[in-house]
Amino acid sequence: MESVAHPDLQRALELSALMLSSAREGDWAAATAHQAECDRLLRQAPVNAAGLMALRRLYQDQQELLGLAAAAREAVEQKRAHARTGHRAVSAYITAAGSS
Repeated sequence: MESVAHPDLQRALELSALMLSSAREGDWAAATAHQAECDRLLRQAPVNAAGLMALRRLYQDQQELLGLAAAAREAVEQKRAHARTGHRAVSAYITAAGSS
C-alpha cells in the first residue's frame, strides 16, 4: 500500500492552499484562478489510502472557502444596502430642496 498521495492530488492540495490563502486575504480573483486546474487534477487522480487523507484536507479547505465566500457575499450585500439607503436619502434631499 502506498503512503504518498498521487502527484495530482498533491498538486491539488497545493492549489487549494493557495486558493484558501488568497480568499483569507480577500483576493477573490486569485482565489478562483486555480479552481479549474484543481478540479481537473481531482477528476484524473487515482486515489489510494494516502489520497483519501488528501481528499479530506481538500474537503476541509473547500468548506472553509465556502464559508469565506458566504461572509464576503454578505459583506458586499450590506454595503449595497447601505449605498441604496444613502442614495434614497440624497434623492429625498434633492426632491425637498427642489420644492422649496
